[in-house]
Amino acid sequence: MPLMIFYPTQTAGETLAAIDLGSNALRAIIVRAVNGHIDVVKEIREPLRLGEDVFEHGTISPQKCQATEEVFIRLLHLFTAYGVVNVRAMATSAMRDARNARQLIESIHHSTGIEIGPIDGRQEAELIFRAVNSELVLKNKKALLMDIGGGSTELSIVIDGKLKASHSFNIGTVRLLRHEEQDELEVRINLMVQKMLRFTQPHFGKKAPDLMIGTGGNLRRIGKLRRKIMNKTSQECMFDEVAHMADALYSMSFVERIRSLDLDQNRADVILPATMLVKNIMRAVGAKKILLPKVGLKEGIVLSMLDNKPRRFIHTPKS
Repeated sequence: MPLMIFYPTQTAGETLAAIDLGSNALRAIIVRAVNGHIDVVKEIREPLRLGEDVFEHGTISPQKCQATEEVFIRLLHLFTAYGVVNVRAMATSAMRDARNARQLIESIHHSTGIEIGPIDGRQEAELIFRAVNSELVLKNKKALLMDIGGGSTELSIVIDGKLKASHSFNIGTVRLLRHEEQDELEVRINLMVQKMLRFTQPHFGKKAPDLMIGTGGNLRRIGKLRRKIMNKTSQECMFDEVAHMADALYSMSFVERIRSLDLDQNRADVILPATMLVKNIMRAVGAKKILLPKVGLKEGIVLSMLDNKPRRFIHTPKS
């Protein structure tokens, strides 16, 4: 059995990898920590869609279990080629809910030596906050962090640079695909947004947060669509622009989203509920703008493997 090498903390210059096994996709990152920052060597995304099985039947199908294990075997070979000395893998909503998650985790560990640690919503929110805090100045601000995944949405309250509260809501883009009509989507989203408001209002009152920050693959895609459609930066998005994109996406067929917006098939369906969810949350809390840093759970996992010194992620431009 191949074995990875694990250390509790790392020294400068060593190559690390983090894996986020999400409900919609697996995301992995290979990095090297040098000179007070983190060089991103490679990023990987595999659209496994574990949530499709879990949210409908409560288990992961044998076909998806096999596909997931094969992805981890390919990752092992990739990590070896890049000289990775430490891997940390974490699983979110779908693996938390799947009745056969333990069997899959054990099978992957047997095949690769990679241990997968399921994390709860609170742990997920803390890691995401850590990543965002490495990129943005949160001191002297009241901020609302939102991470939309395939199976859950994490909201975090940050006040004066400190994480004060977080909550995981059982709503995500893969779960929302079960509601095919826009009216059904709106009802489901609005019911959940009311619960979200009961969480946020004790911290913000009737005022909007100073900052609203969005993470996760769909939030980054919304930023990229803003850049593609409006030729504006992908690092932020105004509320009116999110609302416009939600309407435009609904008016387009699945095929039109792929052709016109250059979306992959596994993104073209979930981007609509994601955009609608962002729009409704922004409207509910009164946010006029959402910031979209290029970090998320996998970057938070990387930071959890290092010391507590402030570090920024440096993405080398692709040629």
